[in-house]
Amino acid sequence: MNWNKYSIEDRKIQGITGFAIILIIVSLYIQSELVLFLGVFFLFVVICNHLYLKRAGDRLFFDNNSEKQRYFVNDKGQWTLTFRNDGDPILKGELKVYFDHYVAPDNEKFESSLLMNEISIPFSIYTKQTKKIMISFSAKRRGIAKIRKLEFHIPSLVGFGETVLESKYFLKQQAVVYPVPIPVKGLKEQMTVHQGVNVVPFSVYDDRLGHLGTRDYVPSDSFNRIHWKASARKQRLQTKIYEKISEKGWIIALNVSDGHSITGNLEELLSSITEIAYYAYHKQIPYSLCINVRTAGSTPFLYLPKGEGKEHMQKVLETLASISTQNTSVPYECMLSFYSRHLEYQSFLIHAGIRTEDTNRILLNLSKYGTTLFQLKIEEGHGLLSELVIHPERRVLI
Repeated sequence: MNWNKYSIEDRKIQGITGFAIILIIVSLYIQSELVLFLGVFFLFVVICNHLYLKRAGDRLFFDNNSEKQRYFVNDKGQWTLTFRNDGDPILKGELKVYFDHYVAPDNEKFESSLLMNEISIPFSIYTKQTKKIMISFSAKRRGIAKIRKLEFHIPSLVGFGETVLESKYFLKQQAVVYPVPIPVKGLKEQMTVHQGVNVVPFSVYDDRLGHLGTRDYVPSDSFNRIHWKASARKQRLQTKIYEKISEKGWIIALNVSDGHSITGNLEELLSSITEIAYYAYHKQIPYSLCINVRTAGSTPFLYLPKGEGKEHMQKVLETLASISTQNTSVPYECMLSFYSRHLEYQSFLIHAGIRTEDTNRILLNLSKYGTTLFQLKIEEGHGLLSELVIHPERRVLI
């Protein structure tokens, strides 16, 4: 790893340098070898101090290995930092590690700010030596904890100043802390969906076992859909009519916005969605996830396609863990419009978060195409899942 490096020399160095030069001049004047030796010695100390501070840490390497560890709240974890020194020895140095507050170090003196923890570790390493530093921690809250910065303070061997090294690039070690689920009332009563198909008014798929009747044949109808007995009875060609079906699935749509800020009950909503995800996992219910947090790519918000099983569950938990109050949101209505135009429709939609009149209009339009709407609310510290009924606006002529 490359380091940003700067050196700080003690102000006494200038005085020592001047004193050494004076001693050398005086020694030449009085012809004293002892005074000359003292002057040269002090000057030698100044030069060695300068050279060491300039060279310190030049060949100190850090193995920036990519590693993602996953934890539940209160789990214990550990980061391993591996250093190799091919340059001058570092004695009585100090290593400062800065990382996110989602985890807290164990048995270490540390300083904590609003969003960051800082620990200081004594550090010494000799030439051609490899050293591992273990940082033990406990998972404290939902989020993705990253080591944001490494900072070395390398003192001069003669005690006049220090060299500071700061990590130049992002460190690749992460600790993902999953959200804690909270009870959701109405979950079992509402989410009684099993694998199979669902009857909808509009779909490109037909249930060949769900025969509804016949209608008059039109040229665009397939020849194998002609009902010959009905055609003979009515003396004109009749086409079979089948029920329109779609595969059962859920989509969870979360609105993290509240006006121009992040909603105040974000943690409760994420914990409720976590509970729904666990329930869907155990019941083998496929579901997708939409969150109006801005991302780069063809889909401008957080989106997980429909899936099920352990791997899908892990992706959902990591996505929920990644959301923070520092995220930039997209308008919730824009997300719903994008979903209705470009993404796979699901039979059931769970809305979570703030609803506006524009939101209601889009949700009402989705319900007209066969989507059953549900609403996730937070009441007294737990979630409440209930069916969402939106009545169309009535226009009054004046």
